[in-house]
Amino acid sequence: MALRIIDDLVADGRTCFTFAEAVCRSGRSRTATANLLRRMADRGLIDRVRRGHYAVRQFGVLGTDAAAEDVALAVGAAFAGRTHRIGYRSALDEHDLIAHPARTIQVAAVSRTRATSLSRRPLRVVIEPEKTIAIGARASGASRISDLERALLDAAARPALVGGAAVLAEAVAAAGSRADPARLMRYAQQLSWTAALRRIGSLVDALEVSGLKSQLEPILPPQGDIELEPAVTEQTAWRDPLWRVRWAQTREELANVAGQ
Repeated sequence: MALRIIDDLVADGRTCFTFAEAVCRSGRSRTATANLLRRMADRGLIDRVRRGHYAVRQFGVLGTDAAAEDVALAVGAAFAGRTHRIGYRSALDEHDLIAHPARTIQVAAVSRTRATSLSRRPLRVVIEPEKTIAIGARASGASRISDLERALLDAAARPALVGGAAVLAEAVAAAGSRADPARLMRYAQQLSWTAALRRIGSLVDALEVSGLKSQLEPILPPQGDIELEPAVTEQTAWRDPLWRVRWAQTREELANVAGQ
C-alpha cells in the first residue's frame, strides 16, 4: 500500500501531499492511514514536514529529512496552496552567496502559521503584503524562491534577518556580475525599497564589486543619511557621501569579510 501511494503520487507529478489526500488514496480509515504514514516516515519513504503535510523522499536521499537536502521540497509541502516565497538568508544560501547559512528556514508569507519547524529545522515566517511576495519570485519545485536580485534586496531591506552588514556585504560581493543591475533597480522601484537599493549601491561602489560597481543609481536623490545596518546606530566608522549611508565598520573591515 505504501509503495502504491508513492507510485501514484509520482505518476501524478506530485512531490508533496496532505493527510486528507492520503486517506482518499489509501481508501482506509483515518487511524489506519495515520499508522501507515508513520511507518512510511520511519522507513524514510516520506517526510512529515509539519502536522498533516508530507513530502515524498527522492530515492537518492531516502532516510534523510526533506529540509536537509531540499528546502524547496519541505517548504512546498508545508505551504501548499498558500502564497509564499523562500527568502532572506535561506534564499542567499540557495543561491550560494554565503559561506555559513543559518539552520532556520525563512519564508515570506501573508500570514503566520502554527508550525514552528519544518523537517526538524526551525521555521521563521516573515510577513509581507501579498502583492510584493511574487516580485522577483521564481518557481522552485513545488515552492517559490527569491531570485538572486530579490534575495539581495531582501537582505538589504532587513539586514538583521540575514546576520547583519557583514553577511550582506559577503552576499553582494559573491553575486558580483551574476546580478542584473537593471533588475535590481526595477525590483527596488516596484517594492519602494529605496533604502535597500542605497545600501547595495553603497557596498558595490565602496567595495568595488566587479560587475555592479557604478551600475546602480538611487531611485530618488537621497534626502538624508541611513544606516547600513539599522540595528547598529551607536557609531559611524565611515560615511558614504554619494549614497549617504553610514557604516558601523570601515571599508577595509567589510572588504576583508567580503573577500574583496
